[in-house]
Amino acid sequence: MKTVFLAFLAISSVLSERVSYDGYKVLRTQYLNMTTSKALQSLQLEDDFDFWQDPVIGRSADIMASPQMLPELQQLLSKHGIHYTVMIEDVEALTQSQMKPRNKLDAGFDWEDYQGHDEINAFIEGLASSNSEWISIKNIGQSHEGRDMKVIEITKAGPGKPIAWIEAGIHAREWIASATATFMINELVNNYEENKAIVDNLNIHFLPMANPDGYEYSRNSDRMWRKNRNRDNKAAGEKACVGTDLNRNWAYHWGESGVSDNPCSDIYCGKGPFSEMESTNIKNYVEALSPVPVLGHCIHSYSQLWLWPYGYDYNALPDNWQEIKKLAEDAADALYQVHGTVFDPINSADLYPASGASDDWYRGGLKTRYAFTTELRDTGRYGFQLPASQIIPSGEELFAGMKVVFEKLIADDMAGK
Repeated sequence: MKTVFLAFLAISSVLSERVSYDGYKVLRTQYLNMTTSKALQSLQLEDDFDFWQDPVIGRSADIMASPQMLPELQQLLSKHGIHYTVMIEDVEALTQSQMKPRNKLDAGFDWEDYQGHDEINAFIEGLASSNSEWISIKNIGQSHEGRDMKVIEITKAGPGKPIAWIEAGIHAREWIASATATFMINELVNNYEENKAIVDNLNIHFLPMANPDGYEYSRNSDRMWRKNRNRDNKAAGEKACVGTDLNRNWAYHWGESGVSDNPCSDIYCGKGPFSEMESTNIKNYVEALSPVPVLGHCIHSYSQLWLWPYGYDYNALPDNWQEIKKLAEDAADALYQVHGTVFDPINSADLYPASGASDDWYRGGLKTRYAFTTELRDTGRYGFQLPASQIIPSGEELFAGMKVVFEKLIADDMAGK
């Protein structure tokens, strides 16, 4: 019995140990050309470095490296003539600044700190219980580790009205995505009088946490974790590693570009389209909605971009790409008016071709009229570790942009489009 107990303690210690990023640095390259971007794209498919920003022509790439791998990265950059600066000197110091103890005795839900998955679910459930005539909660399934994935349906507009679908938090380390989603939910519900023209005419369905296992693992064990926590993604002859990139797992042009078939890669696309429980849960839910949503919107971070499809290949465009592009531009303009934050509205593939993303599937598979991905604050000073003090301003500005989108959906409906 003693042996079993000691073994349990050892396992518990390993499971609870937090990954340290002591000595890790993030390098930012100069703006890349075709040659240098291709060199780094090849490097990205390996498992040695974590690309915080993808290598794209005309943009810089942000790359995190361990102390052991930093000299190799610097040598590779020098070999290809790529100049760089140190963007984050000490990743662990930045991580520790976010890991202050949370006071569980504090009452209520606010946007002064990042909330856990259970707290987010409790928050939306509380809104539904207080407004049960026009808000409901749907459990769309469980994650690999058994966490409930819950959607809040704001349906005061009633049956037959257009549906906007918004998904956040599909990448675990992008905490600001889910925090901003809950901020917008709160604005629509608790500030109803200010937003009644939207709420009365548009049904809005939010999934504030698309990757609950990865998010909790990021909070408790590895701040830089990106994927889900599927432990059964090993194909025959492959090395066993945990997790699939849920934003490379969708069926529209799955596996064609910007992905890896290495389970250890951060951009591993899975064994096949919808191989993951989380992406399958979302697919099944949105496919059952009637009418088909007119909007599929994905909230990510970072880079301050308003992306529009398709992202799987260059010059692959929806038939109504011009109106999608115009709406992205109008939304980014409205966002700028709030705090002067610049979001660049661009085609997703112009950033970097990557297939199997959810927004591509929303437009190309589900056939939503509009689809977008917003990459929230910032442009690299904090990267994925955006301070909690920026949650509210991030929510305020994104909500201003989304109101332009919502109003366009309502106008289209009234015009019979």
